[in-house]
Amino acid sequence: MRIKNAFKILISNSTVIYKTVFYKLITSSIIILLGYLCVAGDVRPILRSKEIKDFWDAIIATLTTFINGDGINRELLPQSFDAVLAMLKNNTQDIFLAFLEVGLFMFLLNLFERIGNYGIGFLTNGFMSSLSKYSLVATLLANFGKAFLYAIIITPIVMIFDGIVLTLAVLISVYGIKFISVFAIILSLIFVVVVLSCKYAILSRFMPALITDKKSVGEAFKYCFTKRDKYWTMVGNYAFVIMIAFYLNVSVAVFTLGAGLIVSLPLSLVFITIVAFVDHYQIEGKKYYVSGEEVVTPRQMREHAELLKMKRRKFFLSPLFFCKVPLIDL
Repeated sequence: MRIKNAFKILISNSTVIYKTVFYKLITSSIIILLGYLCVAGDVRPILRSKEIKDFWDAIIATLTTFINGDGINRELLPQSFDAVLAMLKNNTQDIFLAFLEVGLFMFLLNLFERIGNYGIGFLTNGFMSSLSKYSLVATLLANFGKAFLYAIIITPIVMIFDGIVLTLAVLISVYGIKFISVFAIILSLIFVVVVLSCKYAILSRFMPALITDKKSVGEAFKYCFTKRDKYWTMVGNYAFVIMIAFYLNVSVAVFTLGAGLIVSLPLSLVFITIVAFVDHYQIEGKKYYVSGEEVVTPRQMREHAELLKMKRRKFFLSPLFFCKVPLIDL
């Protein structure tokens, strides 16, 4: 039900997709261009090394043989990955400097993305609460301080967490293939989906608490870990959303040669943000619009209204209601 409502909001408030695409295109292009000019010289020799090339060839060969039904060489990936680790170990200083440079630009890219996410969240909340529509640029300018503070807190947490998850997924895929064949890759994908779903179920509460409830940054961040209502329901919803987003983006990348990702990636981001706000409104028992003609009333509010109606009916039917109460002259 929540995902269906989020999809309805996405369709009804589709202009936010274009605003998101425009924002992402400008900020990402500038930062990626600067990163390429500043970092490419240090990173290119590493990416073009024989070890990296052999590892990439091993990945393609493993997937190709599996798809063709020719069996899998269980030693190919581990051996090529060990060679990559040995190469990195022998060039520790160069690798460390390149890692710092790439990490800096990745941080800037993610920082501006999170700032944009705050603006998207503000637009989403305005539509859900009162069908209001705002300018993304005006919203970011008016709320830049809070948006920047939100981004500077959430960005390093997400980057470190995602980096650890990605590293573990690669290790499961590479070394697990020796024991359970191609099922290691499937296991690593399941691991990524489950862990990211748990992350979203916790950290997605941060922005709605800031925007909808107007909490301070500290209160909103604490709210992520203290509010546990419907946690596993949210984990299941995000697992479904992540799988749909993955399928959508892979399909778009294949059939449009990557060009369609300009739209599909922001679309996925907007949808995940909307799901976070729908979850928040449902958990807090608040009414929200999914379109100009449809308002959703959460179960808590309906039950409260029914309870008030029953109490009012009992009061009117009570004999005391028909008794005359004498006036007391003070």
